[in-house]
Amino acid sequence: MQINAYNQDKKIWNRKLLNTYWGLVLIQIPFELLYSMSGEQPFSFFIHRIITFCLIMFFLMCLMEVVNLYCKRLLDYHIITGGALLSFTIIYFNYDVKMVPLYLFLPMFVSIFYFQRSKIIYSVSLSLLSITILYVFRLSALSQYKLTDLLAVLPILSIVSFIALGIMRRGIEILDNLQATTELKQELLIKNIIMDKLSKIDALTDLYNHITFHEYLDELIQQSQSVHFSIHIAVLDIDNFKRVNDTYGHRAGDAVLKKVSSTLKDRVGLNDFVARYGGEEFAIIFTEKSTDDVFELLERIRWHISQTKYEELQGQAVTISIGLCEYRKGTGKEVLFSGADQSLYTAKKAGKNKTIVFTAPLKEAK
Repeated sequence: MQINAYNQDKKIWNRKLLNTYWGLVLIQIPFELLYSMSGEQPFSFFIHRIITFCLIMFFLMCLMEVVNLYCKRLLDYHIITGGALLSFTIIYFNYDVKMVPLYLFLPMFVSIFYFQRSKIIYSVSLSLLSITILYVFRLSALSQYKLTDLLAVLPILSIVSFIALGIMRRGIEILDNLQATTELKQELLIKNIIMDKLSKIDALTDLYNHITFHEYLDELIQQSQSVHFSIHIAVLDIDNFKRVNDTYGHRAGDAVLKKVSSTLKDRVGLNDFVARYGGEEFAIIFTEKSTDDVFELLERIRWHISQTKYEELQGQAVTISIGLCEYRKGTGKEVLFSGADQSLYTAKKAGKNKTIVFTAPLKEAK
């Protein structure tokens, strides 16, 4: 994925560089017109020179566009080469303009964008080759450039090369620091997410813990004051769990807790909230369900758990007792939970492995 992002970024920058070349060509043409008109050459020479210059420049640009479309390998080098050819052409046609040799720096500046030493060295080599060819076939014959002028270009190119390499190294350092900072932020974010999860999730059962259960219940009750919706609480307790630990050991007890937790998570609705309340006790918050629907769902859960056999218990199953209570507007959380707890106590007293619905009237919270 990172490689694809890097390639996409290079593609975008190659497009920007080509657009810059187009801008350079369009800007250079008016200067060529003004320069040609300022001379004493005949009009036919002026037309021939402008047409030749434009044809060459547009040919080079069209060639680079074709390479950009169909050649995916070494495209960066093609972009740098194109810049060198453009600068060569401009210098060739404007050899007697004093500042025109500055165009030799164009491919070198372009190579900096790629942050690779090999491309900077390649661009410097192109610039040296260009100035040598121009001197031999153009500057020495038609201008007043001497060999000493050519040699004077070498230290200038060396200095610019050194600056380009320095910019590249500094850019790489900034990118490395940025990447390290980003990775550190991501690591801290992941740690915060993990810590937040650990503070809300029971490690053994992967259910929400006691504190998170009450936070969620408080929020639901507060919301129900303005927007009415049904809330039910079920408190579930594994029957004779102490005997399981005493007889088969705590590993067997942990296996039972994990399996019961998994059953609860798999069989409740998406809007329901399951938590390990403590020890072998669980709590479920049901929303937007009638009492009959919640009761039927709990009965199916209770039956499924009673039919599940455990290798750790030598093929035996466990049972659960359940107390269920519906929230009534105007009563507090404590009253609601107390109703579910009383129903659980009744289920235990009635022989266990039962679901009991709280039916006594709930007292209003003071």
